[in-house]
Amino acid sequence: MKKPLGASKIFRAVRVAAAHLMLLFAVLIITFFIIDRFNTAMEFMTSELSKWMIFVLAALALLNAVFTIAATWVRPEKKEKEKQGDRI
Repeated sequence: MKKPLGASKIFRAVRVAAAHLMLLFAVLIITFFIIDRFNTAMEFMTSELSKWMIFVLAALALLNAVFTIAATWVRPEKKEKEKQGDRI
C-alpha cells in the first residue's frame, strides 16, 4: 500500500509549483517590457492584463518567500528522524 500523502510532500509540491509559476510570470513580464520599449503603441505595460500579471507575480513571490522561510524552520532532529523512518 502507498503511504498517505503527508503534509511535507504537499508543502513541497506547493513550493515547487509556486517557483515554476513565478518563473513563468517573470519571463512574460520581462518579454512584455522589452516589446513595450520597442513598440510603445502596443502599450503592454499600461494594460489591465499586465497590471494583473504583475500582481500575480508579486503574490507568487510573497508565497514563495513565506514557504522558503518556513522550510528553514524545520528542526534538524525532525529531518533526521524522517530520513531514518524512510530507510526502514
